[in-house]
Amino acid sequence: MKRLFILASLIVMPFFCVLYAQTTIGPNDILSKDNASISGLKGIFENAFYEIKESSDTYFSFKDTYTIYLDLDKDNRYITLSVNWPLVDNATTQDKFSLLNRIGKEVLLVTPYYTDAGTSLINKTTIWIEGGMNVKNLILTEKLFVKALNLIVDKDDQKILK
Repeated sequence: MKRLFILASLIVMPFFCVLYAQTTIGPNDILSKDNASISGLKGIFENAFYEIKESSDTYFSFKDTYTIYLDLDKDNRYITLSVNWPLVDNATTQDKFSLLNRIGKEVLLVTPYYTDAGTSLINKTTIWIEGGMNVKNLILTEKLFVKALNLIVDKDDQKILK
């Protein structure tokens, strides 16, 4: 009986190992529109030791220096990283647009948006994965995005970002 169990284990175990290897994405694997999903991307960032703050079927947020939201395009062509910064209450419209224009001209990696309510500034970057992207490069691109956000804080002379 023991021999039968050991023999069955030796036959079945490689099948499960191959199945597991095919469902996980390692740091040197290629991320493309064929294998991209929110749950898979969430697993990538968890494996890179990021703290996941909130999650849904369409996005998740994680903590680096800032809380960053990650969205995946409905066709799995690109990933969007974004940060929503609230603005101080006493900032003038001129100060808000001045900062928005300065970010647009001097920080090329991000695209700044101003909310209609005028209470926050959203900074986004888009990472195209349609042709394939190395998982390690995805994490490095996120690190570069954080450096761009630090530069935005330095550009805020009027201190209108909370």
